[in-house]
Amino acid sequence: MIFLKILLFPFTIIYTGITICRNKMYDLGFFTSKQVPVAVICVGNLKAGGTGKTPFTQYLVNTYSNTYKTAVLSRGYGRKTKGFVLAGVDSTIHDIGDESFQIYSHANNNYVVAVCEDRVQGVKELLNLYPDLKLVILDDGFQHRKIKRDVNVLLTEYNDPFYADWVLPSGRLRECKISAARADVVVVTKTPSTYKPLSHQGFLPYIKPRVPVHYTGISYGSYHTSIDIQPLKNKVIVVTGIANAIPVLTYLKELNLDVVKHFNFSDHYAFTSKDINLVEEVCKSYDSVQIITTEKDWVKIVPLLKEVKSSTMWGYIPIELTVYSNEHALLDLVQQKIDKRLYSLS
Repeated sequence: MIFLKILLFPFTIIYTGITICRNKMYDLGFFTSKQVPVAVICVGNLKAGGTGKTPFTQYLVNTYSNTYKTAVLSRGYGRKTKGFVLAGVDSTIHDIGDESFQIYSHANNNYVVAVCEDRVQGVKELLNLYPDLKLVILDDGFQHRKIKRDVNVLLTEYNDPFYADWVLPSGRLRECKISAARADVVVVTKTPSTYKPLSHQGFLPYIKPRVPVHYTGISYGSYHTSIDIQPLKNKVIVVTGIANAIPVLTYLKELNLDVVKHFNFSDHYAFTSKDINLVEEVCKSYDSVQIITTEKDWVKIVPLLKEVKSSTMWGYIPIELTVYSNEHALLDLVQQKIDKRLYSLS
């Protein structure tokens, strides 16, 4: 692995130079960031994939959508459409992407979900449809500097912090570590419940002085099927199409469950009916086994189960985000930024 990183390092230097130049063009005003007439919270990361942006975005929208007319806006990774698309009852993952579809599935008319490659244009379209819109949460927008944001939330994983990684292609960083200086708050995700804070010395060279670092973890709910909630059986088959399945597998092992097979597909994997048939064929080799997937994958799998007329027990384990370190201070910081922006617009 080290040899490969060294081999790719010349390309890393080139890519790093390009991203630094791009950011400098914004910093010096040659490229402009457009301010929109709503409060904007950006949830993003420096790494490519797997830092828990969707759970944290869901946490924020659940927190603020009862107070403000709120929209979640993302580019809609993996969708087959182009331009602005508003999520609706007839939307599919092909229209808006799997993560946006997952967030929309929890909306219950409490907030709006839309996708657009150009976030500035996306906000304009949203305001045309919802003139009373007050708050937009950008899901995965840290690198999208065309739009000004009032709060920049930078996520990083507890077991794989950004300061210990390299820029693509030698590592997984989308841009240089110094870009963390744009963050107003750093949120460490996937933190174990019994944790020691990461060394502040790791963050110190890259973030602005007095930028707080908060710790969050995830907890898992009961086993949900398309019909009801059921207890988990001893033997399970796990199907995942996410960047990092280790937390799910660890949780199942902590429950002393026997994971007899793990189908580990790539992140944002587009499942097919053939995949469903393959999993169910393997399932026949075991007595009294359940098939478990993630909530993100479940929204893609359900239509396929209907397509193949599956009679096998499939289900997912929902996750919830927990803030371990001073949740009040975290939300107070975000609230102050929102209030400041909305006051300037009044």
